[in-house]
Amino acid sequence: MLVISGVVSIVFGGLVPGFLLGLLAFRVKSRWCPRCGESTLAMPPLEQDR
Repeated sequence: MLVISGVVSIVFGGLVPGFLLGLLAFRVKSRWCPRCGESTLAMPPLEQDR
């Protein structure tokens, strides 16, 4: 029984950091346009001289 609980803790100990790293990678990847490499975040309008 002790072996099973050790294996379960090792598996979950690896899954949690992997899941969090996957979320971070997806969030970082979604910031950039795959075609041109520009940021996909909305830019504030530039102030123009009137």
